[in-house]
Amino acid sequence: MTEMTLIEALEKLALITKKGIDEPIHIPDNADEPITIGEAIKAIQDHASDISETDDYIISSEGIRKTGEDGNEIVYQVKESQ
Repeated sequence: MTEMTLIEALEKLALITKKGIDEPIHIPDNADEPITIGEAIKAIQDHASDISETDDYIISSEGIRKTGEDGNEIVYQVKESQ
């Protein structure tokens, strides 16, 4: 698995999902409504002081996982269709 920045991971996730950047995703343990991959990328670009964050991310079957010292937690999951 290749480690990448969070934006790179979201872009790659968009490439492998059915709806691309319009694919709904959610943050585990967060009660907020799902957002699209495109909205997540825009939010990171608007709020990150350094888009190439020091943390590395990988795409797994469960979604996007953060790797490194902070463990191996899922940060975004594709929202399952109802």
